[in-house]
Amino acid sequence: MNGRRVVPAVVLGGALLTATPGFAHHSFNMFDVKPENEIVLDGVVKEWNFTNPHSWLTITVTNPDGTQTDWSFEAAAAAALVPKGITITTYKVGDKVKVAGGPLKDGRKGAILKFVQHADGTYTLPNDAGTIGQEALDRWKAKSAKGSAGK
Repeated sequence: MNGRRVVPAVVLGGALLTATPGFAHHSFNMFDVKPENEIVLDGVVKEWNFTNPHSWLTITVTNPDGTQTDWSFEAAAAAALVPKGITITTYKVGDKVKVAGGPLKDGRKGAILKFVQHADGTYTLPNDAGTIGQEALDRWKAKSAKGSAGK
């Protein structure tokens, strides 16, 4: 290899080795994760995007006046969900679900997903924000036992 090729190769190699990986991840600050502001919604799965860096569950909620609203819930990355047993087929279009989340602070119809209750009564915790999912589920189960869940 002559000098004309070595220098660019070394420079390129050095640049690649010293480059900071581009982690374009956000904080969870856009979500209100305080327990007192938690939302719990019954709906039907409209779409399940099992992707990286975040998966998204969209459900259609029927409002008291009969209109319908779509809500989108941010979940963990597919790579983080698989070890939890959550896959591309866990949430199917048309499935009835109950979801809990920390709503977006700006009022849009979205939230960080804390837990999902399936029609058969089982739960999944498809989030990566520490223990907020398990804590929300524990609160929900305690309220359910007292007969005040969803109020």
